[in-house]
Amino acid sequence: MTTITYGREAVRNQGSSMGAGLLGRVKNYLARSRAERQLSQLDDRMLADIGMKRSEISSMVWGN
Repeated sequence: MTTITYGREAVRNQGSSMGAGLLGRVKNYLARSRAERQLSQLDDRMLADIGMKRSEISSMVWGN
């Protein structure tokens, strides 16, 4: 069993059914989209404080 925590909610993927895996992927996508949107709203100075440039947001969030 895999447990992934996003904020206050935990997603448990039993891996036994196709629906559980799909739900996990959807939750992962939504969490990453939210993180990308929130990081994009920060100004350049705030991004620099956490060691990130505006051009790196997408690759840091999505890992590509």
